[in-house]
Amino acid sequence: MPLIHLIFRLRYLFICVALLPLGMPEAASQGINFLPTEFTKLITQAKQQNKLAFVEIYLKGCTHCEALAPVLEEKQVGDYYNTTFVNMKMEANSAMARSLQEKKKLYFPEFPLLLYFDGNGELLHQTTPMHKPTRAENIQDIINEGKKAGDPAQRTSGYPARFAKGDRDPIFLIDYGKYTRTIRDTTQQLKINEELAKIFKDPINSESPSGFYVLSRLINDFQNPMAQYFFTHLDTYKTKFGEKETQQVGENILYQTLYGIRKSELPSTEVIAIRNAMVSLGLEVNMAENRTILKELESFFRENATDKATSRFSEYRSTRALSLIDYAYIMRYFNQQAPDHSYASELVGWINQVLQQIKPADQNRGEVAELYRELSEGYLRIGNREEGKKAAEKALAIAKTAQEKLDTYERQLGKF
Repeated sequence: MPLIHLIFRLRYLFICVALLPLGMPEAASQGINFLPTEFTKLITQAKQQNKLAFVEIYLKGCTHCEALAPVLEEKQVGDYYNTTFVNMKMEANSAMARSLQEKKKLYFPEFPLLLYFDGNGELLHQTTPMHKPTRAENIQDIINEGKKAGDPAQRTSGYPARFAKGDRDPIFLIDYGKYTRTIRDTTQQLKINEELAKIFKDPINSESPSGFYVLSRLINDFQNPMAQYFFTHLDTYKTKFGEKETQQVGENILYQTLYGIRKSELPSTEVIAIRNAMVSLGLEVNMAENRTILKELESFFRENATDKATSRFSEYRSTRALSLIDYAYIMRYFNQQAPDHSYASELVGWINQVLQQIKPADQNRGEVAELYRELSEGYLRIGNREEGKKAAEKALAIAKTAQEKLDTYERQLGKF
């Protein structure tokens, strides 16, 4: 499909991803009969009636969801859906929707989102409705999506087979990408995104509205060629699509990279590059460092570069005032994750400096007990058992006063 056709099609997507202070109208009785039920009961009823189950996920305040509602109220739509499916709808932020996401391991990428399940509760098909020029076309589109759900050759659960056979149509890849996001298949999403990057490799395509759509909805890896182009041409995207929108897209890509499928294998050089990319998006240096410091330490430890982790944290702490909670957490992180003990002397110095600055009113807080416990471990690792025992005793005493659970403190003292 030529990309100009793709741009035209994406212009008419019925999607909403932001909260607005509006309401969601109820469907009229002549349209789809949405049952006031729970998902498990819906599936049971579908199986008993030998039907499929249809669930509309709408977002309260979503203007696109409101625009779709009258279409679902049409008698022609109701006649088909009430005959073919048992139906329900749920608001995306409701407890019922959260329960569905947890139970079926789903994610809602955009709204309105139409989901179709079989009688065993397995997701067969999903779609984000497209806006058509006329009401008749919108009606037929919703009916067609229902028909796709019943057709193994067309429903989205059959997309893996189409992809394996070599289908690389851009619209198919985008729809498949959204499906993998919904079912949380991040491994397959990376493969799809690699194929999309081949299609959008030319600057004119990467910088098009369709390219920006793909970046904002699907690209989830900093190393993807589309992401790399994006971060080296931020000014172009800000001019074309707005500074706020560009920043949101960039932050989303970086966040998914830090905590997505490659989170446990990111090299330190890439984590640092991500931190720098955050700054290039417009984040303050301190905020960018706060978001990546643990990932930097994690990558250094994974690379057996304890010296670099130690140096990095020394640099980090010198430019900001960390809370006791932050110190307690990071000191424990060093003691638990560092591959060797070369950091321990520095850790002892860090903690002693913090303890000297604690106000009298804070001396008996649980975080202080944690710091003494980690200090005890630091002393133990540099071979100073006498000071280590004193710190462990102090930790236990404060933990008792703070009414903390004592097992870890007693175990630490038991080492001496």
